[in-house]
Amino acid sequence: MDKYQEFKNTIGPLRVFENEPLSRHTYFKIGGPAKLFFEAKTADDFKQALALATKLGIPYIVLGMGANVLVSDNGFSGLVIKNKVDEVKLVGIKGTLGRDGKSIKSAVVWATSGTLMNRLARFTIDEGLEGLEFLLSVPGTIGGGLKINAHFEVEREQFIGNKLQTATVFDTKSGEIIIRKQDYFNFGYDYSKLQETQEIVLDATFRLDVAKNKEALWQAAMDNVKRRNEEQPIGIACSGCVFRNIQPKEAIRLQTPHLTTSTGYIIDSLGLKGEKIGGAEISRHHANFILNTQNATASDVLELIKLIKIKAQQKYGLDLKEEIFLVGDF
Repeated sequence: MDKYQEFKNTIGPLRVFENEPLSRHTYFKIGGPAKLFFEAKTADDFKQALALATKLGIPYIVLGMGANVLVSDNGFSGLVIKNKVDEVKLVGIKGTLGRDGKSIKSAVVWATSGTLMNRLARFTIDEGLEGLEFLLSVPGTIGGGLKINAHFEVEREQFIGNKLQTATVFDTKSGEIIIRKQDYFNFGYDYSKLQETQEIVLDATFRLDVAKNKEALWQAAMDNVKRRNEEQPIGIACSGCVFRNIQPKEAIRLQTPHLTTSTGYIIDSLGLKGEKIGGAEISRHHANFILNTQNATASDVLELIKLIKIKAQQKYGLDLKEEIFLVGDF
């Protein structure tokens, strides 16, 4: 029996789809078909699909909400597992619980990797816990967020990885399920060790401090949302920032205004805002965003990325690094 057919039969023929357009499952609204597509809605479904695909030797990738990815026009000639395992709860507190609750100093929140980072932020704020409120309205799931070490204000150390306590991961090489501690991941700017090991996060725990004022916490989070909405394009298909910000030493070398490390500033200064190739366009609102304005293809986006990188190298001697991940058969 064909290994793909065996996967379908084992999981359930009516639950596994063939030639599913991945454009339906990414923020960019771009991407060709997956040979097989399975949506895991429970932790058991997710683990079974990962274990079975590994055992059968089927090439596979995991998608959350499809943020920060560009899927090939050719799609993916393997299995795509969409992680829809969405659960978050309070699992522990540190301190002595008094009648007024003021003696509680910190708490541990557990969440599955398919949980939206936005939902995690709302849950923690509602519980009066600070440390992840900057994730309010940030697209994507916890699994993807840990892979890229999702952040907001880097200078204020607002990284999801900073608050991680442990994560349960699936080892794609051995098929083992392992609990990893925070220091294992070597978190950095737009980086975690997961990018090398290809381990897949199943769930994670975060240790957060109790906020002094929940209303102030909500206000700070909403202020961040307002700022993001003012600075970034909204209501149009795109995949977040395309490039990582430049390094501080490069900002010093180039004497950027206020020594900004914003790659959006760099692209804007190259005169590329509004530049179009096919259906893709460099945002006029924030130049580090590429928009799908008219049924753009992945090739259109890649051509714009190539143009930006060439211009940045020619004018500034910069080697810009992509923040988005390429998925599929390029």
